[in-house]
Amino acid sequence: MALPPEPLLELLPHATWVVEAEVAEVLSTGPEVPKISAPAGWTDTGQKVASQRVRLKVTRVLRGKDVQELVVDKPLAAYALRAGNRGPFLLDGTQTYPVILGRYGPDSYALAKIEAALAG
Repeated sequence: MALPPEPLLELLPHATWVVEAEVAEVLSTGPEVPKISAPAGWTDTGQKVASQRVRLKVTRVLRGKDVQELVVDKPLAAYALRAGNRGPFLLDGTQTYPVILGRYGPDSYALAKIEAALAG
């Protein structure tokens, strides 16, 4: 069984930036991670996909400094990004390259829920 995304209200305090963006380019990909098999009855192996560095074309900033483009790191996680992926990105800005927060990336939270959480 797949783990659910982390609760939005737990991630938002760690987000320096919250942006609506599209992956413009995958700049680099980390080393491949060995594949593992799921136990019987499980759909999620906890499998991790290699880290990536990507360039985001920002269409709207909901929190943080106004930017039009960001180079960010996707950590070892259960998803991969490709050019054209879009959605809301929650970014930890404490590293040289902001790190995408959340177990599953920009598909985790509806934009309306993020906007409501930021407003309230």
